[in-house]
Amino acid sequence: GWQYRFPARQFAIMCGRPLLDRVVRDRVLTSDRIRLRQRTEAVALVGDSVRVSGVEVYSLENGTRETLEADLVVDATGRRSGLRRWLSALGLPPVEVDIVDAGIAYSTREFVAPPGATGGFPAVNVAADHRTGQPGRFGVLFPQEGGRWMATLSCTRGGKLPTRSESFLPCAQSLPDPLLARLIGSVEPLTDVFVSHIGANRRLYPGRLNRWPDGLIIVGDSLAAFNPIYGHG
Repeated sequence: GWQYRFPARQFAIMCGRPLLDRVVRDRVLTSDRIRLRQRTEAVALVGDSVRVSGVEVYSLENGTRETLEADLVVDATGRRSGLRRWLSALGLPPVEVDIVDAGIAYSTREFVAPPGATGGFPAVNVAADHRTGQPGRFGVLFPQEGGRWMATLSCTRGGKLPTRSESFLPCAQSLPDPLLARLIGSVEPLTDVFVSHIGANRRLYPGRLNRWPDGLIIVGDSLAAFNPIYGHG
């Protein structure tokens, strides 16, 4: 059944990833102490097992490599950080890592929200029914900027997700409650279906190393990457 309503003590800001990235980028670049290098990737740490003194970067524009010297290197490269590999190249032992992976995957599509169903429209969450004994299937719908709805269908390991536009609505109709399917069944889709299998939780334990090089810190998903739906990225 539906959960009863109660006064909210938590809130979430619903917006698309491009908007979030743009707002953060614009705010960061207001500082004249920050210089942005576009189309550039960090590929290695510079230094040794005692101290990190910089980072080697690769230009996607011209294919060249360059060493940037630094007093402090901050790894904020996210879930796909190469930190463990980079540290091994400096002669350090492997950093311990824990991974919890329930095999959760997501299938997402955006729709045109009907008039009056944008600002202030509640999020919809149809939870999985554990009593079926089958892989969990659940779905959510979130209002976003620009008069859009984002609908996401999800399943645990062994479940089947829609990968084509024509199978998205039938999959929503198979959820434990028909509400989400009714909402998206009467509105215009804006996008094709996007499928993601990035749902594992991963945490590094740099503090368990006998030594840690000076001049290097880790933040964000480089250190602990959670299932993206938790909103901790």
